[in-house]
Amino acid sequence: MRIFIIRHGDPDYQTDSLTLRGRREAEALAAYIERLQLTHIYCSPLGRAQQTCRPCAEKLGLPVETLSWTRELTGVYYELDGFGRFSPFFTPGEVMYSISPTPRYAGWQNQKYFDDPRYYSLVKEMQAGSDALLARHGYVHEGALYKIERPSEDRIAVFCHQGLGTTWISYLLNIPYQAAWAGMWQACTGITCIRMECRSTRFSVPRMLYMGDTTHIELAGLEKTERGLSASMTAC
Repeated sequence: MRIFIIRHGDPDYQTDSLTLRGRREAEALAAYIERLQLTHIYCSPLGRAQQTCRPCAEKLGLPVETLSWTRELTGVYYELDGFGRFSPFFTPGEVMYSISPTPRYAGWQNQKYFDDPRYYSLVKEMQAGSDALLARHGYVHEGALYKIERPSEDRIAVFCHQGLGTTWISYLLNIPYQAAWAGMWQACTGITCIRMECRSTRFSVPRMLYMGDTTHIELAGLEKTERGLSASMTAC
């Protein structure tokens, strides 16, 4: 099975919709989407993800299932002089790695800038949603592995967000969340591909094949951007 994690197009956060640039990105993605050979499409309930997903679903003639756990991980913010207001998933790297001990996978929710219990609840919801989705497609989470209940050739796309996407990737790959938040980036409509690698008949382990691919942007003749890479970003 392959999982394609796709970020929404260039957003207007005030209206939870796409800008003109974002609509063009969504159109470019729809022109490219057949190459992914998708069998299932899932989407965040937020407007900017839905508007990105719709042209692709129409192009492929596939239904869209909305998953509430794939919405952005917003609602919790911290204030810090010199950096302003930020979400935990966009904590400045120099701040994050000044924490002692260095942020880690286990116990991350007890460290400074990540210790709001509301945020931990959001991440736990994401974990449970991920496990349910993969189990539906034949892979049951057991520790750091996934038991193969039935081998699957499904190719699923999940249209979501920068913070949710990087958090989900780190959960699948068993790496510290803070490493993903500080070190990973997905451009708008960027495509990340994760393969459920089966090297035995018993267990599967997710392997990332590529992250944030924007070939469709180049093919459409659009200029690449890195919108959102600033200390003031509070939602994505």
